[in-house]
Amino acid sequence: MSKTKIVATIGPASDSPELITEMIRSGVNVFRFNTKHADVKWHKERIKLVRSISKKLKSPVGVMIDLQGPEIRIETPYKRPLAIKKDEEVIFAPEFIKGKKVVKLKEREVYAAVNEGDVILIDDGYNEFVVTERGIDFITTRALDDYVIGHRKSLNIPGAFIDMPSLTERDFEYLDLAKEEPVDFVALSFVRSREDVLVLKHQLQARKIRAGIISKVEGAHAIENIDEIIEITDAVMVARGDLGVEIPIEQITYWQKKIINKCRTAAKPVITATEMLQSMIEHSRPTRAEVSDVANAVFDGTDAVMLSGESASGKHPVKAVSMMDRICEFNEDKSFVPTLPEEKVANQTKVVTRAVMDIVSMGKDFKIDVAVVFTETGRTARDLARFRPHIPVYAVTEKPHTFSQLTLVYGVRPHLMKLPEGEILEIDSVIDLLKKDEIIEEGNRVVFVHGDHWKIPGLTNTITIKEIV
Repeated sequence: MSKTKIVATIGPASDSPELITEMIRSGVNVFRFNTKHADVKWHKERIKLVRSISKKLKSPVGVMIDLQGPEIRIETPYKRPLAIKKDEEVIFAPEFIKGKKVVKLKEREVYAAVNEGDVILIDDGYNEFVVTERGIDFITTRALDDYVIGHRKSLNIPGAFIDMPSLTERDFEYLDLAKEEPVDFVALSFVRSREDVLVLKHQLQARKIRAGIISKVEGAHAIENIDEIIEITDAVMVARGDLGVEIPIEQITYWQKKIINKCRTAAKPVITATEMLQSMIEHSRPTRAEVSDVANAVFDGTDAVMLSGESASGKHPVKAVSMMDRICEFNEDKSFVPTLPEEKVANQTKVVTRAVMDIVSMGKDFKIDVAVVFTETGRTARDLARFRPHIPVYAVTEKPHTFSQLTLVYGVRPHLMKLPEGEILEIDSVIDLLKKDEIIEEGNRVVFVHGDHWKIPGLTNTITIKEIV
């Protein structure tokens, strides 16, 4: 399997036990549950199914629920596609109006945020409308081309600040689900600042949910506040669909590279998402441009790449996963991931993991085969992974939530294991256990990363190298 992790969105095209099994075997590390679609019952049942299959296969698989956040979704009459002609008048209103072409828009904050001449975009910018009139509870627009508007598609107004809460009523339903049916990650759409992340963090703490927060970068406000968002969050998603609508589209590649590098520097996992293998929704092979896009994300140093419609509603979900895995695996060891700068203020763990990478990089004269990291919180494994080592990195932990959340970290193979009791770490006491679990084998030269004392977070201070006999 590739070191770059694969996130796959589960949906009606991929929610059977057989397909989930095949997708895991083909390389899925994390399943994404998009709460904008289906209902709580559907998601609960599929989360349980993923957990049971992961356990049966003895393959660590993370579970992510993706909240709607302050994202705007429109509705069409009778939930059917709405055909629009160029220059035709289209009204956005809270309710449908008989005899008029109306798109239902329930979020009243939008009506106060737009002005005449603004552009409204639907479905990642594929449908464009210019505002001709705005009232207290309606917006009249003119279509810029022939379109078919789909039900529940997203709406964007580039440049407008829409003062909406960071969590919706629907989001709270899914947070309650996450308390009942534990998940590993909660992704928040349209994060604008650190305050949005803190709101979600407070809600998770109130429910005693230990999931990591993934901040989705989808707009100009997130770009402006990216450093404070990375600092406060657990992981980041470069969600290029809405981002490419909210900022000039020619800037996407630049910001993708910039955000990935910032996340690597901060040792925060980063996901590159949206339309990576889009043509595989219909076709069994991707375009050459899509293959280059996935490979480019690997060259940028992303932790994970994501499938959306390709796996949720496409005709070839397993093939899409397998193709993504092949692209990543081939390009990883051939990539030239940007070198990380020296830390201005380095803590003990960062000093140790940089030293480990110096050892791993010594080459054929002193070849390291495997790195084994003992971790309570996952921090040491994340710090080592940010250098994108080309050898297997096993993160050994007793903590189930740490085990699950490491499924998103580049190159890290999480391993849940009961460790020996006692205060002082003796590497020899765990070598037989690691050999039994087939993490290491005779002939390996292994670098162990650990602290002098067992199970105390933040005290990683030792590198031990051993030839396994």
